[in-house]
Amino acid sequence: MKGSKSKCMAYSVVMIIILVLLLAGLVMSYFAFKLKREEYKATGKYPRGHYMGQGLAIGIAIGIPIAIALESIFAGYMVGLVIGTILGSRYEKKHEHELRPLTQRERDLRKKTIMIFAALFAIGVIVFVLAIV
Repeated sequence: MKGSKSKCMAYSVVMIIILVLLLAGLVMSYFAFKLKREEYKATGKYPRGHYMGQGLAIGIAIGIPIAIALESIFAGYMVGLVIGTILGSRYEKKHEHELRPLTQRERDLRKKTIMIFAALFAIGVIVFVLAIV
């Protein structure tokens, strides 16, 4: 009985950490979109990677029904990422004249966002390993 109570407590702590990281990611996304909008108004151009992000979002959305059809989240996600990467790179090349380099503020914000999602990934791996053991 004691073991299940400690597992439940550990699970709750992990879920709280994940929630805090997701909320931090949401706040970072708000500031990233706000910054992108301000820079677009000032320059009339999107930052490099803008169309790649759109392509990946579309690809992942395509991958979800594929995952359901194949009954494999991994396969659907991978197919979606490949499709998204192809779409994103084609969009980036097509609209290259509409892109600008990232500003220092945008680079800093991207670094912070990557750190948050790396932490989420690490926690996911830890939870997966603990679930197997």
